Parts: sequence; C-alpha cells; structure tokens
Amino acid sequence: MISDRLRDRTNKFAKEIQALLNCTIASHVQIKAVALSKGDDRLFALGHLLDKTTMAAQRFPLRPCKERTELWMDVSFQLRLDAEREHLMVHKSFFGVFGAQEDKHGLFHYDYERDKADGYPDAHLQVYAQTDLFDRVNNPKTDGGRSFAQLHFPVGGKRFRPCLEDIIEFLIVERLVQARDDYEKVLEAGREGFRRNQLLAAMRRDPGAVEMFIDRYGIPGGRS
Repeated sequence: MISDRLRDRTNKFAKEIQALLNCTIASHVQIKAVALSKGDDRLFALGHLLDKTTMAAQRFPLRPCKERTELWMDVSFQLRLDAEREHLMVHKSFFGVFGAQEDKHGLFHYDYERDKADGYPDAHLQVYAQTDLFDRVNNPKTDGGRSFAQLHFPVGGKRFRPCLEDIIEFLIVERLVQARDDYEKVLEAGREGFRRNQLLAAMRRDPGAVEMFIDRYGIPGGRS
C-alpha cells in the first residue's frame, strides 16, 4: 500500500512542476501522478497526461520564437521516499525537446537515473547533432556506427545535476521559445528550492563535512 506521506508529497511535487511549466513556457500542462511497484519499492510516475496503462507521459507543445515551426517538450519523473522513508527523492527524470509530438530524435534530452547500472553517468546530457571531428575520432572497430547523439555528457551527478528550471531558462535565453511575463521570478524561486533541498540532502549524507564547517565558521547567527 502506498503511504499517505509519499502520496501527499508526490501530489504536491506534481502541482509544483505543473505550475512551473504553465507559468513560464507552456499552457494547459496537466501533470498526473500514478503509483507503480518495482520490486519492494513503492514509486510514483509523473508526467503530462500520464497514461495509467502504458505509464507513458505525453509531450506538450511550446511556442517557438520562429514562426511556422513546432517544438514539443517531454517531462517525466519517478519519485520515491529515501532510505529513511522521510524525504521525497527523484529516482529517475527525463527532460527532452523535440520537433514533433512523435519524433524519436530532437534537440537534446537530459536523463537522470539514480545508481545507473550500465556504466554511464547517473545524470547526463545527450545532444542530437553531428560533427566531423567526432566522425574522425570515433572508432568504428570498437563502437560501430555510434552517433554523436549517443554520447552521455556528465552533468553534476545525483546531487548537483541541472534542474528543470535550468532547461527552461536555456530555451528562453537562447531565443528558442516564447516565455510568459515575469518568468524570471518563477524560475528563481523554483531553482532556489531545488538547490536548498539538494544541499540539505548532501548534509544528511555527509555529517562530517557539516561538523567541519561548523568547527571552522561556527553556526550562522550563533556563537563561533
């Protein structure tokens, strides 16, 4: 049975992601949360109009700056409680931008998979592009017909990976999509919350570093 704590925190997170997207670069996004089981873990999948049968999220349209073009975004998460069953934790996430609703290849996608088992970085970026230099240095004897899009660029690991706010900001400042007024305030508030949560998680996992900081700098607002 899914715990009330996990369900409540997941629903709150789903509302936050939905508001973030609808207040910056999208309209009418509906982030749905669906419970699923994996081994002994209890997880929730999140995504736009998530299908309970296939567990697949739908892409949603963006408004490109260039007229008569299309851009679609794919955002999905898997969430669960941490080992202490106290804090909500991202198990997997995917942020991708594509030129059509069903395209297999697009501009790029950011993947995060906690404790990824295939040797690639837990958090990584893949870019759909071509480069003559890569074609020259890629070894067909060992890597076959590997493309540039199959390279996994590491991006900060589980603790310092980019957040959804970073990807939204990139699309806006690079003039790829149109943004809503005051989007900066929305992004800054969301990013500050994400980074604070990551910092607190890092402190919980490394109390020795916290003790070293307090020994050197004291407790802010207290005696050193």
